[in-house]
Amino acid sequence: MYKNILMPLAYRPGHHPNTETRAARALCAPGGRITLLHVMGAVPEFRTEESVSRSALAQIIEHDLERLADKFVEAEVMVVEGEPAETILDLAASRGVDCIVLAPHRTDAGEYGSTAAQVVRHAPCTVHLVR
Repeated sequence: MYKNILMPLAYRPGHHPNTETRAARALCAPGGRITLLHVMGAVPEFRTEESVSRSALAQIIEHDLERLADKFVEAEVMVVEGEPAETILDLAASRGVDCIVLAPHRTDAGEYGSTAAQVVRHAPCTVHLVR
């Protein structure tokens, strides 16, 4: 059982992270804490003129993740900008995370994507990949 779990989520409207949620709940020790994290990566230049601002989008994501966090006894929500793998690794190290619960996302037949590969390779703690 783990006391400090980081659960990075690649937010997509309509995505329900049931697998990640079940795994984090099962792995969390009594009195443990879970941090739900979404990292907003860089937006391609051709998409910067869309009607929703980055700050408004961050607020929408944060609101949705807060509703998900209500399912846990002790949870925190973070929505930050940065490069996903680097940000996940930095937060895990700086916050004393002892487990990362991550659902790899990949659109082709590969085992997992580049973010999950970097996290698995460089994490300072246990990483549980869930599908």
